[in-house]
Amino acid sequence: MSKVIERSNFVSTSLQGYLIADYDTLVSVFGEPQYVETSGDGKVDIEWEMAFVDEDNDGDTVFPFTIYNWKDYDGGLRARTEDNYQWHIGGTSGITSVLVISHFEENTQLAEAV
Repeated sequence: MSKVIERSNFVSTSLQGYLIADYDTLVSVFGEPQYVETSGDGKVDIEWEMAFVDEDNDGDTVFPFTIYNWKDYDGGLRARTEDNYQWHIGGTSGITSVLVISHFEENTQLAEAV
């Protein structure tokens, strides 16, 4: 069993996949994003920096990930307002996008079932 935590240390990530979702649903699953200001190069306006921790392995295995908008150049407007926005998933290995999408789908289904 894995749990999602906010990351407290910087880990560089690269694109591993995509997640189609609206902003409000992402917030309901992952909480508020850690960054909501446009990056210095203007490419990212909204970003979650998080990690999966393997609770079955004493919390040792960590998969850092980011969820972010990319090159909209609109201050995050499209990302916040489109129903089916294509968010980028960053990570350090290919398993990252599978973990993020699975966690999102599980928690979205749980919310719908309540």
